[in-house]
Amino acid sequence: MRVGILGGTFDPIHVGHVAAAKVALECASLDRVLFVPSAQPPHRAAALAPAQDRLEMCRLAIEGERRFEVSDVEIQRGGRSYTVDTLIDLRRLRPHDELFLILGWDAARLLREWRDPVKVIELATIVAISRPGTQEPHQSDFADAGLEAGRFTFCTLQTTPDVSGSAVRRAIARGESVAGKVPAQVERYIAAHHLYADGRAG
Repeated sequence: MRVGILGGTFDPIHVGHVAAAKVALECASLDRVLFVPSAQPPHRAAALAPAQDRLEMCRLAIEGERRFEVSDVEIQRGGRSYTVDTLIDLRRLRPHDELFLILGWDAARLLREWRDPVKVIELATIVAISRPGTQEPHQSDFADAGLEAGRFTFCTLQTTPDVSGSAVRRAIARGESVAGKVPAQVERYIAAHHLYADGRAG
């Protein structure tokens, strides 16, 4: 099985995440996409919502999508969530699957700066996705990022809404509607659990 890995804080998960997963499914001919909420991102502040809330929002966001799953592998492991450790864990848990790491181009172009990037590329094929409003990379950009021909796929994404978790959090803190920016069931969960309403946007 060809399994895509889409990691992130998902604080909260929004329609851009779901759209990127759908693009990766088709672009890289994947059978399944795993959404993997982080425990503690290594290079940014901690998530505002607790891990179990972020996990549940991911589960709600993919309801009815038979090719999507949520994995708690990083939350169960705890500590800083380095991608190489997650891929090692998933390789052990899914020994017969071919792994594909789904990244926005803004993250993929910094791959050389990650912990053990050579091991990351050894464990998973990179699926890099363009971001709304960003310039398309050239072949030299792929080489600069350490992405070798045959070991990555680049997907052009034209229709994804330009949404970010921080913008969603700011809107909620201001009491504004986030309808259309997060899946409806996630919007209801955020309201029911009073997430992000304390004025902190992160």
